[in-house]
Amino acid sequence: MTMNKSNQNALLILLSEYLFIFLPFLVIGIIKIYKADFSTFFQAADWSFAASILFGQVIVKLVSGSVIHSKAKWQRVVVLLSFILVLGLVPSLVVLALILIDGGVSSFLVKTQIILFSLASLVFFLVGSAAHAMIEEGND
Repeated sequence: MTMNKSNQNALLILLSEYLFIFLPFLVIGIIKIYKADFSTFFQAADWSFAASILFGQVIVKLVSGSVIHSKAKWQRVVVLLSFILVLGLVPSLVVLALILIDGGVSSFLVKTQIILFSLASLVFFLVGSAAHAMIEEGND
């Protein structure tokens, strides 16, 4: 599978944004390893916080792409936005609040936030690249 120039540019832009979101986890991981306390690495609410940021970034990209791209089908954009909000952003924020309340001791919440972060990462790259393509096509 070959990627065209637009897809390569989108991937590079998304990767650069993602790296800055992931950078704090690298620092936290290094500190946890240094302190020999890596077992609590996934219990921090930061994972839900980052998932919320990723979902929010995708929403902004998708809305921007649909506004710039004059031929975007608004019904599809609205459904996609609804899925991202209902199945991504809101659950991430709820899990964030619950982890902050209980201190990350619930294994269910810890696992849920990691799943949501993984989902947010996947959606960030898949939907984000499509939104970036809409933006580039709309600017041409």
